Amino acid sequence: MKDLSRRLPTTAVLIIFAYAAIRFLPVLYFSALLYILVSLAAWELIRLTRPQNFSWLLVFAAGLLVALAFTVEWFDLKQALTAGLLASGLFFLFTVKSRERLGQFARDWGIFFLVPVYLYVPLYFLLELKKLGANYLFFLIFVIAVGDSGAYFVGSALGKHKIYPVASPKKSLEGLVAAILTAALSGWLALLLFPVTVGISTAIITAAIIGLFSQLSDPVESLFKRAADKKDSGTLLPGHGGILDRVDSYIFCAPLLFYLIRYFWK
Repeated sequence: MKDLSRRLPTTAVLIIFAYAAIRFLPVLYFSALLYILVSLAAWELIRLTRPQNFSWLLVFAAGLLVALAFTVEWFDLKQALTAGLLASGLFFLFTVKSRERLGQFARDWGIFFLVPVYLYVPLYFLLELKKLGANYLFFLIFVIAVGDSGAYFVGSALGKHKIYPVASPKKSLEGLVAAILTAALSGWLALLLFPVTVGISTAIITAAIIGLFSQLSDPVESLFKRAADKKDSGTLLPGHGGILDRVDSYIFCAPLLFYLIRYFWK
């Protein structure tokens, strides 16, 4: 109950903030806000992975290149990744000057590329969904929220068969099934609340798929926390942990919904 009393005010603020940003911000300003939020998540992820040889400026610059690729027409993702490869290669070439650093070189370079590929690229599909229309993004948020709630309540009450004992010990097969079913039902309700151009059956199937993948995306992020022996990715959001803890489900689901809309809905 104490934890719930801490979570509710933060949840209310997040809902109001997210609704206003999605509904009213132009694409350019939404992209700038998204860049700040994803960069905060990137900061938390880097703290969890603890690289020895790193440049924060280089990481955030790589994220900015990805943001530009999704925001403006004259710059694309291939250019962003190529520029990031060149810049990071030169950085490590001139900073790895000892045998001790050489031993961590591959791991540190891998962490550098993990950040844009694991966070900036997939989360910028939130911007792509907003470009299609605010209701597409609301559809995603609503379905994930309902599916997560179904997984939590059913898993807490009936969960016996653990499916991610290392990443998420509390997640169960019963909770996973509940997430898929409640998310599927929420697909129909989401159409009533946030109308988009799609048939009811397609929306329900899409929502069920999102419910499944949200329960896969969350435990993947949890692996980083377990490896660092942390319960949360950060402390920026009272009762909720860090920014990364709030966006983890969208890492898989935002690009998934975008491509389902592009290839399945039509």
